[in-house]
Amino acid sequence: MLTSLLPLKYSAKLQPGETVLVNGATGVSGRIAVQVAKMLGAGKVIATGRNPRSLQLVQQLGADVVIDLKQPEEQLAGAFAAAAGKGIDVVIDFLWGRPAELLISAFIPKEAGFAKGRARYIQSGERAGSHISLPGSALRTSGLELMGIGKISLETVQEEMKGVWNGIAAGRFYMEIEKVSLADIAGAWNRNDLDGKRLVLVP
Repeated sequence: MLTSLLPLKYSAKLQPGETVLVNGATGVSGRIAVQVAKMLGAGKVIATGRNPRSLQLVQQLGADVVIDLKQPEEQLAGAFAAAAGKGIDVVIDFLWGRPAELLISAFIPKEAGFAKGRARYIQSGERAGSHISLPGSALRTSGLELMGIGKISLETVQEEMKGVWNGIAAGRFYMEIEKVSLADIAGAWNRNDLDGKRLVLVP
């Protein structure tokens, strides 16, 4: 929960009415990021992911637009360009790798000149790869401001943690949870079918 809340609230300083793109919205953190963005007042949330069922779920959780990452790269680049053309204020990226390269390229102006706005791009995960190829034009003319989560005080983290627990207790956030016996931890650790579920180990 904090991996979504802290970057959006304190790193990007998301403002009411802004547009947020969650790259990798079908994982646990991505689903929470969609909900947090709406809670913080985002006017529009764009969610990317690969699983059709999870993409439908994130729409139910508040995503206004979904982009399927499994489509051919040319079509995906076009979908990113269309979204960027309408204006994206904040990106929170849980994937990095090739999807990030295509997304970042969408912000580069295709005509001479400079970007008309700024977009705060938060690198928050690397499920699709730990490295990207970054052209210089992506920084010179795109309006992108690349950042990590940054420095957040321990006091802030502790205070936000209280709010998170209160929100969970009040049922304001949705998370799929699957309970797994501690005796089965070896098998659970190697599973690749979780699709956005959070495993909870029980005795």
